[in-house]
Amino acid sequence: MNAATALTELEQRLAGPDGAALRATLAQRLAALEQRACRQLDSGLVPVAFQQCQAVAQAAAAARDVLAELAPAAEPGASPFPLTR
Repeated sequence: MNAATALTELEQRLAGPDGAALRATLAQRLAALEQRACRQLDSGLVPVAFQQCQAVAQAAAAARDVLAELAPAAEPGASPFPLTR
């Protein structure tokens, strides 16, 4: 990772030595959020609340996909964010 690349705090933490553990924790939290939203969707909501819960479930799933795409076994010092190299 070159020094000129500006990373967010989250990117820095995910790229750090505890990145794999953080990635796993975040994935678990996002999965729980998605499951709660899906349960609410199944409970029968008014249209506006349904759309909001659907958006939450989709956002959580998308965030988990992004975390899964990160290279947890990248070479030491390599950026797990290929677009920020």
